[in-house]
Formats: sequence, structure tokens, C-alpha cells
Amino acid sequence: MRYKEAVFVGLVATILYFDVTKEYKEQIWQFSENLMIWRTSESVLVGRFDRLADKSNVLVDSFFIGFNGNIDVILNGQNLLKKLGVSADDVTAEDKLVISSVDDLASVFTHYFKQETAAERAVVEESSWQEMLKAINEMEEKTNFIGGNAALIARTMSYSNIKIKLAVPGGPELIKQLKEYGVSVMENCKQSYDELHVIMEYGVGEEFAGHTAKRANRFIFSRDIANSQMSATNCLTDEAVSGVDVVVIAGFHMLETLPTVQQHAVINSVREKLSLHKKQTIHLELASMTNRAFLLDLFNMLAVYSHSLGLNEAELDFLSVSLGGDRVEVKDISSVKAALVLILEKAGSESSLTRVHFHCLTYHIILERKGRWKNSANSVAMGTYTAAKFACDTPTIVPSNHELRFLGTDVKPVVTEDVGVYTLHISPVLVCKQPLKTVGLGDSISATGLLYTTKT
Repeated sequence: MRYKEAVFVGLVATILYFDVTKEYKEQIWQFSENLMIWRTSESVLVGRFDRLADKSNVLVDSFFIGFNGNIDVILNGQNLLKKLGVSADDVTAEDKLVISSVDDLASVFTHYFKQETAAERAVVEESSWQEMLKAINEMEEKTNFIGGNAALIARTMSYSNIKIKLAVPGGPELIKQLKEYGVSVMENCKQSYDELHVIMEYGVGEEFAGHTAKRANRFIFSRDIANSQMSATNCLTDEAVSGVDVVVIAGFHMLETLPTVQQHAVINSVREKLSLHKKQTIHLELASMTNRAFLLDLFNMLAVYSHSLGLNEAELDFLSVSLGGDRVEVKDISSVKAALVLILEKAGSESSLTRVHFHCLTYHIILERKGRWKNSANSVAMGTYTAAKFACDTPTIVPSNHELRFLGTDVKPVVTEDVGVYTLHISPVLVCKQPLKTVGLGDSISATGLLYTTKT
């Protein structure tokens, strides 16, 4: 055995077999890592993440989570069209804003299949929706999964053994699947049927309507009345919120298609109800939107009255431009920092909004107003740590299954820096090479981070 390896083994043995103080253990680990020059960056970072996780304590024990939940029905797109009697030879590729018939579904699916891009449309005719449901129910090769931001957040939080009050439109299948994670839907939010989002997948090499797909993708359609009207906001009562530590609200992107008057009615109702509860931490999780006017309304009418905001790169880019800022490029961290600062600057120094949690594939950032939050460094690091395990669907992180793509100079779980009146914490992601779970990954990041921080 070479000298350095022998010293390393001796140091590890000291930790494992002798009763040494935490401070001494940390010194041993730091010295050991300096010896381990043959280890990869991924291996070193995993070790540091593991030790950080061992020292990180959950600071809250109860959440209220709302408001969107559904069942994602995942199936092969071509097989569904065949079941509906659609022939590839007779389809005309054409995009439509809404789907009124089976022919519309075939046309829009084919349009995006040829472009090989993802898209989502709503079915507006009940009779056509029932025809599609009949075909779906007759298909054997399909899979049902929990869907919807709020429901996915609750599923992720269930691993922490905290108390959860979940306010989503809960149909029989969604209730059944959530129960497997120990999560219950609030009684007054339950309904007799599930809201379904049908995900028509296709793989590389699939041929349809004269086109061969060079990449895998999906087309989604639904007739989701309860979530599009955010009916579960009716479950936001004083009794439901009283006694919880954190309130997480999500699913507001579902309001985009409604008239402005209805959008404002829902947003105002939620804000007014939450304004009665001063002790709870309020976190708003954004999702993909295309209506700039609606996004600005949501920001000015709800986000600035929340304490924390969660969003990904597409959402940050759209919000930055909507607020009068520049486009965001995740490879240029300075542009991300500028956009995050812009959000808190536009909210104003007197606003409740003092924290933004940004997540992308390679790194995560929390920007906070100084002195307003506790333990934010651990919060962002535990978010990336959870994301790595969740993506590979493993209880621990195996270094060979991940790669470090963030080009920071330090191989550390988190790096902190001052940005004027704000503090910024950035954490690199150990990206899963062959991810088994991607749906709900962003939600799990923000949700986990909220376990390890509290506002002052």
C-alpha cells in the first residue's frame, strides 16, 4: 500500500473506531481529502454532501401545500391514435390553440411530432374528451403517476416524516397513490373523479405521418376543470393554515386561460386569506407560463406578499424580461445573479418577499435579503443533494452515476458571497447520468430547501 493511501485508511479508522469530537472528525476529513488526489471531483463532493447532510437538522415540522394535483396517464401516442381509429396516412399536421375533436388531437400531435418539441393543449368539447377517455381506458399499456406541482411537492416532503395538509382536487386514483407515501388529501378537497393529464410519448426512431423522430418527446392534453379554476383554493381556511410552519402555494399557471377578472378573483382570495396568518412562511412556486400580463399580475398581486419564491431557468428568464430586465443564460451566472437581484429589487425593501430559490440542471442558487433567513446555505445544498438522489432514484449518491458539470472553482456543497444588501448561496448539482425520475424534480428541490430554513 502506498504511503498516502495508508495514512488515509488510518484516519478513516480513527473516525470509525474511536470516540473523537465532531470538530476533530471534521479536521480529519479535511486532511484526508487533501491526501486523496486520486479521487474524482464527484467522489470528493459526494463525501462533503454526505457529511453536510449528517449535520443538517430539519427546522420545521408541518406544511400546508396547495393547490394543483392530477393523475398523469403516460402512454404511447401512436397507440392511442390507432385506438381512436386515426390513420397516419390521413392526418394533416396542423397546430391549434385548443382541441375540439379527435381529428384536432391527431393534427396537433402530428404537428409537434414532426417538430419533435413538447407541447400541451386543452380539450374543450366534453363529448370528444369522453371519446378519448374510452379509448384510453381500453388500452392495456399505460401507466398512472402522481401529477401536479402541489401533489408532487407533498410526495417529496413525505420522506421527511413531517405533517402535511394537502389541498388538491383529489380523485380516487390520486388519493390511492398519495396514500402509498403516507399523504392524505384534505377531506373537503376530495372529488369523485380524477383530473387526468394524458401524456402521449414517442421514442427515438418512431415513424409517423412520414416523419422519423430523432429524439424522444411528448405531447400532453387534458380537460382539467378543477385545476384550471383552482377549485382547491376553497380549502384554504383558517383552520387548515393555523398551526402549520410553512404554506407552499403552487399551480397558478393553470389560471392563464381564464378571463382576467377570474384570475384576479382567485389570486386576491388567496392573498387575503394568507394575510391573516403572520407567523407562517409563505412560499410561492412558479411554473411555465406564456402570458406576460398574467405573470406580472401574479408577481405584483401575490409574489410580493409571499416570503419566498421558487423558479427554474425558463421561469426566471420570462420573469426577468417581464420585469424589464435582460434575458437569462444559465451558463452565464452573472446574468442569473442579475435577474435574481432584479426580482427582489422590484419587490421592494418593504416587501415580504426576501428570498428566491433558483434551480437549473447544473446548479442552484438562493438569494436572500441579509438578516431575514436562517440556515440558507444548508437549505440550498440540501435541495441539490435531494435532487441528485431523486433523479437516479437511489437512497444514496453513487459518484460513478453522477457528473459535476458546474464550472465553479471550489468543489464544495455550497459557496456563499455578498451581493450588496443580499447574500447569495450557490450549490453545484451532481447530475444523474441516467435519470429515472425527472417529473417533479424542480418541486422536490424547492420543497426540500424549505425544511432547513426559517425566516427571522
